[in-house]
Amino acid sequence: MSSALNTQAFIKPGTPILKFNNRKQLPIHRLPFVGRVPGRPDLSFWNVPKTGSYAGGCKTGKALAHIYLKHLREHGKEDGGILQSMVMDMCGIDPMKYGHDTVAGQIVGFMAALEPWLVAAAIHAGHSLDHLNNDALLELANNGLNFVGKAQRAEQEDGE
Repeated sequence: MSSALNTQAFIKPGTPILKFNNRKQLPIHRLPFVGRVPGRPDLSFWNVPKTGSYAGGCKTGKALAHIYLKHLREHGKEDGGILQSMVMDMCGIDPMKYGHDTVAGQIVGFMAALEPWLVAAAIHAGHSLDHLNNDALLELANNGLNFVGKAQRAEQEDGE
């Protein structure tokens, strides 16, 4: 168990859930949260399990945000905008119905306007991202997905 964890948390034993897809041709497709979802013909840009509780989700989200910012620093100009697709997939909005949903349009417009600024910031002011290690960030993200808080741990122990 990691020394960074206190007694209020427990990491379930298990295999890493997310991984980099290094064999993919496009850099954006290599990100650990981009992938195929059963029953969906296209890629999901937020293929992340809904596990780990709120606290674990915060840990996972922060680690994946850093991975994404590092990606923007290295590939932002060539990959174009996917932030809107990430958020739509996070919210579970069907990509085939984008044109029929007002909120989807608002999300797409908002994120499409923000992403070029994020790319510029990551490229020109993201020097602090250079010391972050993608493998360590991925481990943090997976730890968040496997995170069990004190209440969930008590439930697990009662059920055993």
